[in-house]
Amino acid sequence: MASPMVEYNFKAEDLVKAGRTSRYNIDGIRQWLDLLPTIPPLCDEQIAIFLIACKNDTEATKNCILCFFKYKAAAPEIFANRQVESDELTQVRNTTNLAIIPQRTKENYAVLVGVLKDTSYSSFFVDPQVKLLYLLVELMLQDNPPDGLVVVLNLKGVGLMHITRLKISTVKKFFQFLQEAMPTQLKQIHIINSSYVFDKILMVLKPFMNRDLFDMIVPHSSSDDMDAFYANHLSRDLLPADLGGDLPNIDQLTEETLYQCRKSSSYLNSYERQIEEYQENSS
Repeated sequence: MASPMVEYNFKAEDLVKAGRTSRYNIDGIRQWLDLLPTIPPLCDEQIAIFLIACKNDTEATKNCILCFFKYKAAAPEIFANRQVESDELTQVRNTTNLAIIPQRTKENYAVLVGVLKDTSYSSFFVDPQVKLLYLLVELMLQDNPPDGLVVVLNLKGVGLMHITRLKISTVKKFFQFLQEAMPTQLKQIHIINSSYVFDKILMVLKPFMNRDLFDMIVPHSSSDDMDAFYANHLSRDLLPADLGGDLPNIDQLTEETLYQCRKSSSYLNSYERQIEEYQENSS
């Protein structure tokens, strides 16, 4: 029996009416999917999400869909068993604050903010960190797909020993999915409290990054003028109080994000069922 499609809280026709994609493109991708027995059924809304992420380039969209299923199936340590209350993700919640900002930018970009809450390097495990990150990416698609994603990482408390916790296999899979399969466009990565430690981290990560992604990284040292950051990048109404913003602190925003994860567990689990069906179809 075919698994149910992912259900969203918007209609594809609303995206068409808003000029974000076209019925012609959606139908074209569906006709192509009908020829691929391994790909599970996708609703019009999920097809539209891929089209928007690929700027309505249908060939790029096809490749993105193929990579989405291929890379997920090849990385169960990242994309399987994603229940927020699992021991694995509970450990991440005790180590890291990671929150979706409730508002969008004027360009309809989603904003994701992260910072360590436990700065001990021995508490940092990269697999579940990446798992939670990609879970939140899919959460932000549920109500209204963004036209892009801005990530803000506060490196306060990150030390050289954290580098030893990076697993090259996971780093490779993380960047493969990010650059070829993520169903939204990454726009910028802001590194707050950047220092020589980030330079060392970047040396490890750079071989896995293409030039476009590398150019999206914007480091900000602790001595940088945050007023310039608010004026040129993200305004205070899009940032937690910890970063001088008007929103509640990152602890509260993280709790609100996790509440949305719990509330949307059926929606998020449906992505896992898609991959399970893809694996069955491919065997």
